[in-house]
Amino acid sequence: MSLSPLSDVLIWAGTAVAVLTLVRLPFTAGAAARLHVVAPVTVLAAPLLLIGLALRPWSSWHDVAKLAAIAVLLAATGPATVVTSGQAVGRTPRG
Repeated sequence: MSLSPLSDVLIWAGTAVAVLTLVRLPFTAGAAARLHVVAPVTVLAAPLLLIGLALRPWSSWHDVAKLAAIAVLLAATGPATVVTSGQAVGRTPRG
């Protein structure tokens, strides 16, 4: 049984989420609102793309290990980056 169709669906779904975020971003005012707009890329698009790529028929265990390392790093650093950015936005003087 080939996982290629499932892989294709996951890759295209992740791409669609990223593109929709890209289209919406220029029309979003304010740094805090932009943080909320880009959140689906880290939370949804990246995992869908990583899982889809890991399921590709050409993926060896080396490829899957690299993708898993990227996923772990993204999961570990993504929330901290967003929180730090949010705190920086909160400290910015309004003028």
